[in-house]
Amino acid sequence: MTVVHGVLVSTAGTAAQARATVASLLSVAPSAAAHVLDVDGTYVPVGDERVLRPADVGIDDGELHRLVVRAEPAELVDQLRPLAARAVARAAGSDKVLLAVAAGVVLLAAPTELVEQAATHGVALVPRTDAPVPHDGRHPDAAELAAAGAYDSALIAVRGDRGELLDAWAAATRPDGGGSAWLDLVAATTPHGTVHGPSTLVSAGSLRPAHVVAERPDGGLSLDGRPVVAVDLSRVDAHAPWLLDVAATEDPRARLSEHPVLAGWVAAQAMTIAAAPVGAGDWDPTTTVLGLAVDAPLRQLYRAAGPDAPDPFAADGSDALLTWLTRSPPDGGPGRYLQALRSVRPDLVQTFPRVPGPDTTGYVDWVVAHAAGEGYPQELLDAAVQAARVARPVTGRPEPGVNVVGFLRGELGIGESARLMVSALRAAGVPYTERSVDLHLASRQRAGVGTEVEPARPGRFDTSILCVNADLTPSIAATVPELLDRTYRIGMWYWEVEEFPASQHGGFAAVDEVWVATDFVQRAIAPHAPVPVRTITPPLPQRRPLPADVTRASLGLPDGVLFLFVFDYLSTFERKNPLGPVEAFTRAFAPGEGPALVLKSINAGRRPAQAEQLRLAVAGRPDIHLLEDYLDADARDALVSLCDCYVSLHRAEGLGLTLAEAMAYGKPVVATAYSGNLQFMTDENSFLVPWTPVRIPPGAEPYPAGSTWAEPDLDAAAALLRRVVDEPEVAAERGARAAQDIATRHSASVSGASVAARLTELAAARRRRSRAHPLAGAQSFARRLAGRLR
Repeated sequence: MTVVHGVLVSTAGTAAQARATVASLLSVAPSAAAHVLDVDGTYVPVGDERVLRPADVGIDDGELHRLVVRAEPAELVDQLRPLAARAVARAAGSDKVLLAVAAGVVLLAAPTELVEQAATHGVALVPRTDAPVPHDGRHPDAAELAAAGAYDSALIAVRGDRGELLDAWAAATRPDGGGSAWLDLVAATTPHGTVHGPSTLVSAGSLRPAHVVAERPDGGLSLDGRPVVAVDLSRVDAHAPWLLDVAATEDPRARLSEHPVLAGWVAAQAMTIAAAPVGAGDWDPTTTVLGLAVDAPLRQLYRAAGPDAPDPFAADGSDALLTWLTRSPPDGGPGRYLQALRSVRPDLVQTFPRVPGPDTTGYVDWVVAHAAGEGYPQELLDAAVQAARVARPVTGRPEPGVNVVGFLRGELGIGESARLMVSALRAAGVPYTERSVDLHLASRQRAGVGTEVEPARPGRFDTSILCVNADLTPSIAATVPELLDRTYRIGMWYWEVEEFPASQHGGFAAVDEVWVATDFVQRAIAPHAPVPVRTITPPLPQRRPLPADVTRASLGLPDGVLFLFVFDYLSTFERKNPLGPVEAFTRAFAPGEGPALVLKSINAGRRPAQAEQLRLAVAGRPDIHLLEDYLDADARDALVSLCDCYVSLHRAEGLGLTLAEAMAYGKPVVATAYSGNLQFMTDENSFLVPWTPVRIPPGAEPYPAGSTWAEPDLDAAAALLRRVVDEPEVAAERGARAAQDIATRHSASVSGASVAARLTELAAARRRRSRAHPLAGAQSFARRLAGRLR
């Protein structure tokens, strides 16, 4: 019988998964020996496996330290796996078979065929997929699989006398190596065995929608009738096990929602992994001797650096490291760290293309005003800001009016807000020009919707409204300096929770005043603001004529009472809380009772884990419909007009444009009685849901963990949904009042009057200051500059 030696690498981030792998190996192959390379002392043994340390595989401290900084955590593991396998092979003997397995691969059956193939041929491989990849818009697609290589390195069997293969593997994982496609070269040049069939290793690359996963009598799994040997959970988030690859940023081909038996098994395994003990560790590979986190700029520097780069973890090396990171080059300009920070940020490269050069001053201004708020280390920033600042040329005096800057073509809430602000200016007769910006734009571009976007006019006006949020204001302002120069800058900002964190405060340095849409947002921002913060509610969406050919049938919607919720995954799943309407609806109505719920979303492919979580939540309820495709403006508004009731059980809203839109069409709205939507919602025009304050959990960025938002009362919400169905006259009356309030209190003319009144106040104040202080404009610029330098 061939003796098997399982080999894997464990780090702080994978120690719990490594335990699951070792436990499964020893369960299905009791005679196997397990060897774990514990990089940082966090692995807690399962049984009698052998635990190795880096020195045992020939890596000294200095080499390990530089390797840790150069490589992302997953890259580090990839580089250490062949080194661990090579060390075990030398000790175990040439007749043994090494099973090189990634931490998190769980074995359900003995890998007998894989081991036998390796014993015969010297190496045995598992294909990533055994069938052509369809062009279905899912991922990984054919190009991605080709780039990754034909064989999956998560499970490889190698005979102990094939040291040259382990050497080739080690060479391929270096930064200048061939990457994961090295196995293709092995297969092309070396006798090998291949174990075909997706049941050998079920993974994000091998699982297809058509596969049938079932539970076996022995507690294992089968795929299309064949026993599953292993499932790759190395990329599963144990605390949110919705995806087989948590790094997926687009619609995955392997949706667990399409494989409920596998989904249940993965969830159970995830619970075990999440509860597994992890050691405290004997050093922290995420924090340098300066006490600073290893981040993307630091990684880039060390990848490019030679052997003279200082050891980032050496106890006596803090001064050398700080000097190396922050010292300016002989010809001036930013030092190494600031250069690297810019180079890893495409938005900064686009905004400040000539660094070193004429854009250096603007870039360093951005660093001072904004970099610390985005999480870069203040200590390094303070030490590194040494570049010269160039005075901005003064242009002619602007005319009275408004320059509107924002995501005017963006299909996202803040883009709609910018377009609504333009409609208010137009209604009030205020001269304006528009400048659409695309920097940071994550949502789809939108053409010919709502307000038409005009090209920038040759002239410019004396007031600028930047309709972008606080965190983006400095970098957006830096893209249009010629438009904003010598103008009074107003930031039209949105925020959704009660606490306005320091990460957002950098925007104050780029504006003279802040406008917010609701009193809720004003109360959050004003306590932190060195500038005035005023509530100027923009026009809310108004009812408009819709084409008659857009019907429920054309949209694939059922007859009967229809509840609707519309949300964007990029606006954060936790805050929008689409699971709330699902739970309230299921409490209110039994399957087949008649009513239906439609959840219309965009950007599901950008948040595949949350999309899978929602799909799994609605599985088994045919009366809950998910619409994930983009709709054009007519179809989207028609969807709202065709529903019977709109539901938003949000945890927080800055304004709530979709709620207002439903109200404009006369729909009763069931919504959480909390946050910005109370600017236009009352008990007379809506069905408001009570709530309790709860702490924002970790992982709900950009909202600060530990601050407060609302948890809607789902029983109360369910009762209101029933009331809409059981008392249609009351619902219709509430909807009619809503439509009247939106039309009379929140039109473009009403909002425009508020905007014009504030602009008149500002113009009068400027005239008074100009007469009393001829240099008032320069003083305003100086105040903003001082804010950047604080």
